[in-house]
Amino acid sequence: MRFISTVTIGALISVTPFLLRSQRTSRDGDAKAPRPTREMQALINTFSGQWSVKQTFEPSKEVPRGIEGTGEETWHAGPEGLTLTDEEVLTGGPQTIIVVGIFWRDLKTREFHAMDCSNQISHTCDLKGAVDDVIVRWTGNGLTVDEKELSEGKMMTSRVAWSDITANSFTETGYLASPGGPFRKVMTIHATRSAAK
Repeated sequence: MRFISTVTIGALISVTPFLLRSQRTSRDGDAKAPRPTREMQALINTFSGQWSVKQTFEPSKEVPRGIEGTGEETWHAGPEGLTLTDEEVLTGGPQTIIVVGIFWRDLKTREFHAMDCSNQISHTCDLKGAVDDVIVRWTGNGLTVDEKELSEGKMMTSRVAWSDITANSFTETGYLASPGGPFRKVMTIHATRSAAK
């Protein structure tokens, strides 16, 4: 028994410096871990939570009478507040649209970025578009995402704008524009917070 205790104490004495060095490195690593910026935290605080939504798709060639529907959005921050995820399930007419949007702020360039994944995209997530084709603007009281996308057989710019933001509601409006042309409204979502903030 004493032999085992002596071996155990010897092992602890020889391993302790490595454990301490590992803990010190871990603490130093934590101190250098990126923290969310004030702007990112404001975005998270504004949208986090569950929302009930009513949507209206404007009349178009494909849907001459337009479509009305309902759905839910859930927004939540990722670990350390480095990302904000928007999960949407929208039902309009016979279709259910599922969208997952991810927002983040580059800590070096200080620019916001976004990527969306959807059951309407053949590859599910648009990785290349997130890098090359998406522009995100957050002013503190409005959020806009512009994205180049193929629509109606040609490259268009889609815009989604969140406005009229209060603690318990917001309006989300979708637009589409031909290159160099004006934006036309294609969709409106009115969101109401499902539970008090």
